[in-house]
Amino acid sequence: MLLKAILLTLIPVIVAVDHPVTVGLNGGLTFTPDAVLADIGDTLTFAFVSKNHSVTTTNFSGAVCPPPAGGIGVNGWDSGFLSALGTVMPQFVYTVVDTEPHFASCMQAAGAHCRAGMNFALNPTAAMTFAQFNANAMAS
Repeated sequence: MLLKAILLTLIPVIVAVDHPVTVGLNGGLTFTPDAVLADIGDTLTFAFVSKNHSVTTTNFSGAVCPPPAGGIGVNGWDSGFLSALGTVMPQFVYTVVDTEPHFASCMQAAGAHCRAGMNFALNPTAAMTFAQFNANAMAS
């Protein structure tokens, strides 16, 4: 029994983490934070606090803006447009299914929000940074 207890203490405990992301903080065209490092099983909870926005996966480079309805890429996501006008503050929750880099933008106004810098990175890397993605989006 003692050996079993010792072995159980050696098994790592895996706990999923929720990463809150605020969409449209202070009425701005922002995701706060704009990048998150997350593990498989973690969740991203996007809380929409102003206006009408989406969080939609898109390409890292090339045709970044506007992100396509439905999202892009394997394990991509699309919240659809969520309106935080009035008293309702909608949320969109994405459960992380891989540790690959994913990049997302707001598809509002035919990509104008994306080109204005309303962009987000999940698990960016040294080769695929948020700063480079944001620059790609703003130039698209």
